Amino acid sequence: MRNQNVRVEVVVDEVRIMKESYALYGVLLRIVRGKDSQGSEQTYEQHVFRRFSEFWELKKKLEKEFNAELPYELPTRKFGLWKRSAVDLAVIEERKVQLAKFLRDMLNDSFDTKWKNSSHVTKFLKLPVNWSSGNNRDTSDNVEQEQELDLMDPTQWMISFKDSKTFLEQSKQSGSAHSSKVLMQLRLALYNMEVALKQAHKVNEVGTSEYERRTNLLLLLKRDVNEMALTQNGAPGKSGEDEEQIRSALFPEVANPRSPKKPLAGRRRFGETTETEPLSDQQLLQLHKTKMEEQDQELEEIRKIVQRQKNISLEMNQELAQQNDLLDLLDNDVNGTATKLQMANRKAKLFNND
Repeated sequence: MRNQNVRVEVVVDEVRIMKESYALYGVLLRIVRGKDSQGSEQTYEQHVFRRFSEFWELKKKLEKEFNAELPYELPTRKFGLWKRSAVDLAVIEERKVQLAKFLRDMLNDSFDTKWKNSSHVTKFLKLPVNWSSGNNRDTSDNVEQEQELDLMDPTQWMISFKDSKTFLEQSKQSGSAHSSKVLMQLRLALYNMEVALKQAHKVNEVGTSEYERRTNLLLLLKRDVNEMALTQNGAPGKSGEDEEQIRSALFPEVANPRSPKKPLAGRRRFGETTETEPLSDQQLLQLHKTKMEEQDQELEEIRKIVQRQKNISLEMNQELAQQNDLLDLLDNDVNGTATKLQMANRKAKLFNND
C-alpha cells in the first residue's frame, strides 16, 4: 500500500539556557499529510526539547545501526578551553538554523527513507512508529514515550509535565475514540512524575518550596484529567452525589492545592544555608545587598592598604637613592685621600734618601 505524501516543516523556535552551562533547543515539527477523501490536508504538530549533544548521539546511533555515514550535515562541535561556547548567543543562533536544516533534510528525504523511519529518530522526536505513513496518529503513543525521560532531572520533569498538559488539550480538542487510552496513559505519567518528584525532593534535587509548587501543579492537572473522565462517563447528567463518588474514585488523593510551606528546620534547599533558608525573597535580596556593601567596604580597605604599601615603597626607593649618592661621595673622598697619602709617602722616601 502506498503511503500518503507527507511533508515535514521544522523550526527551532525556542532555546532554554540550563544552569548557564548548556542549551536546550525547542524543535517544532509540523507534519502535513496529503489530502484525504474529503480533500483536506491532515496536519499534526510536535514539540520537543533536545541538547546539541543529543543530536550527535543520534547521529552515532544511526550510523552504527546502518553501518553507513549519515548523509545529512550536522553543525560541528566546538572544542576548546572556553567551555561556555555552548551558551554563546552567536553559536546558538547558528546552530538553530543548522539543526532545523538537518532534521528537515532527513525527514523529507523520499529516496533514502531508512534514516527517518529508524526507531532512534522516532524516539528522539517522540513520534509514532508509523508517523510517515497514512495512518492517523495515536496521541497515546507519545504519552508512552514520555516515560523515557529522566524524571529525576528537574528540567526533564518539567518538560514531561508540559507535554502531558499538551496531550490532554489535544485529546479534548480531537474527541477521538482513543481518548480513554490517553487518559489511562496520562494517569500513569502523572503517577510516575509524582513518584520521581518525591524521590528528587528526598535527595535534595528539588527544594521544599519548589516541591510544594510542583505538587500543586500535579494536583491541578489531575483535576483536569478527572473532569475529562467525568465528561466521557456522562457524569454531568448524574446526580451530584454520584458525580462526587466518581470524582473521588478517579484520584482519591486529589485535594485542594496546598500553599507552599517554608522549609523546615534541618531540611535545607539545595544551594542554601541555614542563614538564607528562613528568609523571604525580599529579605534575601536585602541580605544580598548588605553582603555586597560589606564586600565593597572590605575591598576599599584593601585598596587603601595597597596604596599605603605603594607609598612606603616609593619613599624607601627615594631613601635608597640618597644613600647611594652619599656612598658615591664617600667613595670619591676615600679615593682622594688615598691619592694624597701616596704622594706623601713618595715625598717622605725622597727626603730619607737625601
